[in-house]
Parts: sequence; C-alpha cells; structure tokens
Amino acid sequence: MDKGIQEFFKNKTVFLTGGTGFLGKVIIEKLLRTTEVNRIYSLIRPKRGVPIQERISTWEKDSVFEVLLKAKPDALQRVWPIAGDCLDADLGIGESDRRLLAAEVQVVIHGAATVRFDEALHLALAINARSTRLMLQLAKQMTRLESYVHVSTAYSNCVVADIAERFYPELLTCSSDKILALGELVGGEVLDKMTPALLGSFPNTYTYTKALAEDVILREAGDLPLCIFRPAIRAFRRVGGQHVRTAGPLLRHSSGHSEGHHCGHRLHD
Repeated sequence: MDKGIQEFFKNKTVFLTGGTGFLGKVIIEKLLRTTEVNRIYSLIRPKRGVPIQERISTWEKDSVFEVLLKAKPDALQRVWPIAGDCLDADLGIGESDRRLLAAEVQVVIHGAATVRFDEALHLALAINARSTRLMLQLAKQMTRLESYVHVSTAYSNCVVADIAERFYPELLTCSSDKILALGELVGGEVLDKMTPALLGSFPNTYTYTKALAEDVILREAGDLPLCIFRPAIRAFRRVGGQHVRTAGPLLRHSSGHSEGHHCGHRLHD
C-alpha cells in the first residue's frame, strides 16, 4: 500500500456502513492489515437473539480475515459495532452512539446498499438514497471529520455511454428531493406501481436509486470533505485460500479529499 495512505489512516477513527457485506469486509480487512487505524465503527443491523458483537466475533472463522488474524491475532478488537439499520428513518442509531460518532469519527465510508437489481422501489429508495441523506446529516455533526467516501457504482449513470467524473442530474426524471418527498407522501405499494414512470431510461431500481443517491450528495453535501467512488466489481485476489472479488483502489480514494465532492472512475461501455 502507498505510504501516504498508510500515514493518513494512522490513528484514525473510521465509521463504516455495509461492513457485514462482501465489500465491507474487504475494506475492514485491508485497513486492519495494512494500516495502523485506531478504530473502525461498523454499522450493524441487529438480528433477533444475536448480539451485534457476536456477529463480529464470527468473522474470526471467515476466510477473508485468515491472513490478517495470523499476523495480528487481536486485530478484530479494533472493530466496534454500532447498532443501526439503513431502512430506519433515523438509521436506527441511538443517541449515545450518535454522540460518540460525532465526537470521534474522522473518516466515513458509506458503503451500505441493496444491490438487488429487482428490489422493490420503496426499499431501494430507502436504503440507497434516503440513507445517504441521513448519513450526510450525521456527518455534518462530526467535529473531527476529515474525509467522507460515498461508495456508488460505475453503473449509477449507465444510461449514457461515456461517464465523466461529474454529476448527472439531467438523467433523472425528477430530482432526488422530490422523489424522497414522494416516498414519504405515498405508501410503498403506490410508489412501487409508479416504478416504470420514475425509472425513465434506467434499467432497474438499483441503478436508478444509486443515481438518486449521487443527486442527494450534489444537493445536500454542502462543504463536507467528500468524494464519490464508483467501483465496477471485476477484480479477484486470493485471501485465506479462496478467491475474493474486490472493487478497485477504494483506500486510495478515501485517503484524500475532493473539494468538488466527486472523484469516480470513468466507464466506457
């Protein structure tokens, strides 16, 4: 890893969403193995009868962390769970945890998303777009924030052939604030019936709501030190005896700031 990246993350406190997914685990493993990160707070959805700390404890048997734990047996002790759910109107984060995050976090990596192409629109809107708004609001309360990385997708603007490192609000049938307001106004069943009209040229609810999330950032990020990362998941690397898909140089992007609130990959179809 680039020495500048390692120096940036040294003694940093990170807040990560999507940590229990495949990409989230890869990010956590990479940070713990190659940097001296101080702590990683990971948003984890509570499951009935399973303490959130126990969900992290099961990672000790996950092959993704095999190499890490051989070199640093206590590495996972630097991962602290934060109970929450991106489907909840307030992200499901309690007040004491909000105060903790506001006081300590220096780096945010928002990677939580539903990646099902055929997800019901009301669910995809809540998880992919509304949670982005709520995360921005939370980040604005973080007194030590240095970098906010929004994990989008190379296909968030897939209705155009040549995608540049900019926002594409013109591709949406309605702006994100209007769609989110509509989602609050009508029920999920009604919203889902409106899917064909709202999607416009977008092929599915996944790409559409990821485009909406980028529009939320355009309209609401303000002066946050924020960048957008648009990965295309294609690469493979060997971790703990198995091949694991990775999504490009996320840590390289997250180590710096983009004053223009965007830095993504070009995609040529």
